[in-house]
Amino acid sequence: MISSKFANILVFDIETIGNISSPNFVNEMQITVVGVYNYARNEYKTYFLEELSELESDLKQADLLVGFNSDHFDIPILDKYYQFDLFSIASFDILREFRANTGKRLGLDAIASMTLGFNKSGTGSNAITLYQDGKLEELADYCLNDVKLTKEIFEYCITKQQLIYPSKDGWLRLKVDMKYDVDDFIETNTQKSQYSLL
Repeated sequence: MISSKFANILVFDIETIGNISSPNFVNEMQITVVGVYNYARNEYKTYFLEELSELESDLKQADLLVGFNSDHFDIPILDKYYQFDLFSIASFDILREFRANTGKRLGLDAIASMTLGFNKSGTGSNAITLYQDGKLEELADYCLNDVKLTKEIFEYCITKQQLIYPSKDGWLRLKVDMKYDVDDFIETNTQKSQYSLL
């Protein structure tokens, strides 16, 4: 568990359909489901496209958004569904911070398998197939599995001040220092004041 004076921390992940290879992918991608872990309520929950308005108040109250590759993918796509600026909320993008400390770009599964000892339950293409087949409950479970992995990696990073990842050939377990204080990070990176009264 994370110790912080800020209670409103959300760990999240989105699943989408659309042309991810398009240079205009943010506008072309459509959300199918959002998975969220809310620290304030100790609650996992999913929101399908038609339920995104139910997530709005939690986002407006959030002190920190935690994701994986979220600055590049999840936040820009989710942002277009709301009238306020999600980029104003402090963001702990695990991949961004990992790259800043190692110069390497690895997937969630590679870091999770080394750091936590377990893997993702599927792939993004699996999630698209589940949506197209109408298997929404399975899609929600897949999304929340990624949220749980992201949450566990975030907590490992903050409490142990490091992450573990595989060498290029996959044979070695390498460690990288990840020295962060959650409260300092939030206070340094938040810009919420522009909409906090809305």
